[in-house]
Amino acid sequence: MATVKINQKNYEVPELTFRHSKLMEQMGLPVEGMMSRNYIFSAVSAFTAIVVKCEPEQADHLVEQHILGGGNLEDIYSAYAAAIQESNFFKQLLHLDGQEKKTKKKSSAKTEPKSPEEEE
Repeated sequence: MATVKINQKNYEVPELTFRHSKLMEQMGLPVEGMMSRNYIFSAVSAFTAIVVKCEPEQADHLVEQHILGGGNLEDIYSAYAAAIQESNFFKQLLHLDGQEKKTKKKSSAKTEPKSPEEEE
């Protein structure tokens, strides 16, 4: 089982499940933002609350103390990203199972058929 060091203490990272996705969403991390660095603070806060098994306010305090003590936000985020990628639930939910979605790219440019004069 993976571990993450937060504020000089090691914590075991659980297998992330649907229950954890609900908790993360309640803490401000939308599903579509789970693998987006645009939500790094929400992700780190929610992940910390999950691994430490504490309330969001306590998690925020721990992350702040971690950074003030010389720790790195990226270390926690990396552990979070790894936990998401290793979770069987999130592999299916976020299509992280190595099979890319087959989607057609849509073009925003509109084309009009050529008039008979232009074809000559």
